[in-house]
Amino acid sequence: MLEDDEDYTDEDADVVGHAEPAPIERFRRTSVGAALAAGLLGLRDALEPPKDETPAIVEDWAGREPFNDPIVLRLDPDHPEDSIVMVRPYLDPGRPKP
Repeated sequence: MLEDDEDYTDEDADVVGHAEPAPIERFRRTSVGAALAAGLLGLRDALEPPKDETPAIVEDWAGREPFNDPIVLRLDPDHPEDSIVMVRPYLDPGRPKP
């Protein structure tokens, strides 16, 4: 246990608290490094196309008639993972009643 007058650190003077920054960090902090970084960011803005930030269009289905078909198939050729098939046998008029 530490006494009231003892400190939590070692008494050795050779202990250093932080490591030196990497050479690239020291270069980035200089005026030449800041100017070079700004030039490269400007070059990136000039070469890369602008990002498409338009919002997606969402359509509400509340105003339309519901599907009354026993089988509904929606295929999306551009995105096959978005294709759906709904099978609702209880809407089939030729199905025998239980």
